[in-house]
Amino acid sequence: MELLEHEQQVGTDNLGAFILHTIGGLNAKQILEAKLSLLSAYTRVQANILQPKKDKQGAKFKNGQSYKYADLNSVISAIQEASKGIDIAYIQQPIMNGGKSGVRNYILNSKGAIMDFGAYLLDVGGSRPTDAGGALTYSRRYSISSLFGIASEEDTDVQEYQAKPEFVSPNQLAGLTIMYDGKRTDLSTVYAKALAGDALAKQVIKDKGNSVNTKVAIKSINSIYEFNKKLADMEEQEKEKIQQEDQEEINQAAANIIDPPYAETKEFKEQVAKPKKDPFDEAMKKVK
Repeated sequence: MELLEHEQQVGTDNLGAFILHTIGGLNAKQILEAKLSLLSAYTRVQANILQPKKDKQGAKFKNGQSYKYADLNSVISAIQEASKGIDIAYIQQPIMNGGKSGVRNYILNSKGAIMDFGAYLLDVGGSRPTDAGGALTYSRRYSISSLFGIASEEDTDVQEYQAKPEFVSPNQLAGLTIMYDGKRTDLSTVYAKALAGDALAKQVIKDKGNSVNTKVAIKSINSIYEFNKKLADMEEQEKEKIQQEDQEEINQAAANIIDPPYAETKEFKEQVAKPKKDPFDEAMKKVK
């Protein structure tokens, strides 16, 4: 009941993830006027926007091509130019949430109306401060461009899909971290915990919300694990084969001791030792 009264007091309207509300202390007429004024100003600014030049060179794709984009300064300048003389402003509140970095975007006016667009967060992907800074800068530029209808990047969806790495080398895996139990933990360590049966680690590894790079890294670790497992199985099979051959030799040696070949028996040796009789002498004895 208290929450409902508060929402009515500040004039909250929920439109999906987007929230339009006003500050407290306004009457119904002031709330309506503030909201209409902000919505009107917002549409005017979008109509005034002049698309900034895409004069920055982006990273190269696998096919050797690259893309161009308008940097954050160019985007902000375009918004400021389009909103001159209009009662509108924006706030980008920096947010760090676990291993993610980004902003929460607000657009407001002096009459007390506020448009809350929620948070836009990106996986940091590393442990260096520059990794967090890079994610923050990108989220600021990408989200504010989207809110004001600015095409800050060339349409490279197909190229980006084709350029998405399919495998991460062991050297690249070193140092990659992921949020586990409230802190950044080496991805390989979390993967090993998952294999050992750790329920939380399994959940983290299988989380569909993991970034594309993290998913590729996990896929790579899985491939390396499967490859090593096959090698271990082959080594075990070879070891078993050698042990089997050794056992067969031992069994054969034991059989020779228990039941030696006839050439090695005492009976054969006695026959060989007996003096051989001359057939001619035997025949002469019979004649006599």
